[in-house]
Amino acid sequence: MPGKRVLQRLLRIRELREEQGRVELEAVVGQRNRVAQELVEAKNRQAQGRSAFVAGISDRDRTGRAAGMIEMEQARKEQPRIAARLEAANAEVERQRNEFLEHRTARRQVETLVSAEQAALREEAARRAQQTLDDGYGRRGSRKQDRLGMEDNPASMAE
Repeated sequence: MPGKRVLQRLLRIRELREEQGRVELEAVVGQRNRVAQELVEAKNRQAQGRSAFVAGISDRDRTGRAAGMIEMEQARKEQPRIAARLEAANAEVERQRNEFLEHRTARRQVETLVSAEQAALREEAARRAQQTLDDGYGRRGSRKQDRLGMEDNPASMAE
C-alpha cells in the first residue's frame, strides 16, 4: 500500500501543476489578445486619420488635414512596435502551451499507473474472495460427504 499512497500523492502534484499551467496559459493568451487588440486599434486610428485627412481636403480645412496626417503618422509608427510585441506574445503562448501539454502528459502517465494499480488491487481482492468461497465450499462439501458416508455404512457408525 505504500506505493499506492506515493502514486496518489504524485498524481495530486501533477494535477496541481497541470492546473497551474492552464491558468498561466490563459493569462498569456489574454495578454496576447490585448496586444492584438492594440494592433487593431492602431490600424483603426490610421484609417480614421486618413478619413480626417481626406475630409480636410474636401472641406478645405487645414487643421483637420494636419490632424489627420499626424494621426496617420503616429498610428503607422506605432504598428511595428505593437507587431513586435504581438510576435513575442505569440511565442510566449506557444511556449506556455507546450509546457501545459507536457504537464498534462505527465499527469496522464501517472493516472495510467494509478489505474493499473487499482485494477490489480481489485483483481487481487476478487481472487481472494473467490478463494475464500472455494475454501468454504470445499470444507462444507467434505463434511457433507463424511456425513453421507456414515449414513450409507451403518457398520462404520457402530465402530
